[in-house]
Amino acid sequence: MINRVKIHFDQERDYVPLEAVRVLPEFFKQMMAGNGLFLKGYDSAVKVKFKGERPDGAHIWELETMPEMIETIFTIQATPSFHVELDYELQNQKDNLLLGKVIDRRQTYTTRQDPRNEKVRGNVVASNFLIAKTNIDFSKLTGVSSQVILSDIQRTVLKNYPQSKVVFLSSSIHSDEIDMMKENKKPIFILDTETFESFNSDEVFDPKKTFEDEFLLDDKVLEYKKKKIGSFIYYPLFIQMKEMHFFAYLSLETERTRIPSEVLDLFKEVERTFQERIMDSNTHILDIKQNVLNVSRGGVALEVNDMEIIKALKVKPTFTLDINFKLQAPIRMAVELRHLEEVNDFYRLGGRITGVSGDKKAKEIYHSLIDFFN
Repeated sequence: MINRVKIHFDQERDYVPLEAVRVLPEFFKQMMAGNGLFLKGYDSAVKVKFKGERPDGAHIWELETMPEMIETIFTIQATPSFHVELDYELQNQKDNLLLGKVIDRRQTYTTRQDPRNEKVRGNVVASNFLIAKTNIDFSKLTGVSSQVILSDIQRTVLKNYPQSKVVFLSSSIHSDEIDMMKENKKPIFILDTETFESFNSDEVFDPKKTFEDEFLLDDKVLEYKKKKIGSFIYYPLFIQMKEMHFFAYLSLETERTRIPSEVLDLFKEVERTFQERIMDSNTHILDIKQNVLNVSRGGVALEVNDMEIIKALKVKPTFTLDINFKLQAPIRMAVELRHLEEVNDFYRLGGRITGVSGDKKAKEIYHSLIDFFN
């Protein structure tokens, strides 16, 4: 039986409209003669054939195998060198034939640089997973060590803004702005406190309307005027564990208006660097073996059935592991999670290789072993 997969993590691809393919039937014929066209989102590959286009523009598809259920929106995908997806609205279904109208079509910017090798399955395993701890004591995590890490980052990343501060939250600290950051999980960046003009970005929460609705705006303008603050940015710092913990925020307040936008980028860098350092100091080795589904020069796919790994990836989506080819020394590599999906009684994990331990020779050995199994 072919079932839908459950997506737990999927790193956003950069798509552009599928303008290059103006005559879709011709493109479909090329794909069927090459790598093929497939129905997206199922635990087994569902190959499809393009059977024709009706006068109203609807397309007829024939499925090689029939899944248990077809959704009202279905997606056809192909990967020649780039990745193509076409979303359809289902209009009719009869036996293994689908009639649908295209509602969106897109392709990726980037092209695949090297092929996946699936012949390694059964011959290669992954082991010694260095993953995040999932039972961390939050009070210890945000103790002295995190303050030292943040202070060090502040000295290096924010050296051009020495007036910036890290404010650690406590039960005694409370304000409307803190509540807004906690609720919306976004920074507040006010360019001019007299008009309460906010930095224009979806990544930033604009508090002006909320203050207006609650008849607080005039009070807020007066409050910042008394404090001689013309512009400010507050950037919340969360630690992602089983849930998001808000424990501190970065702040910069100036008498003049319009703090430069580069400060927002610098605060993002502080947040990213802190997350990496704090999580790197709270990891452990899990000595188990998991099957390797495929490998390439740039990535690896695993079949994971250990829930400790799954829980850890939801906390920190990077890890290291050993790839074990038969009769060869293990190759240690760092991996960044790209997608994670649940398939029946196991998880399918795809990751991008961000580094191989050892000198240049280690990477050359890994590449030669991939080629050996072709």
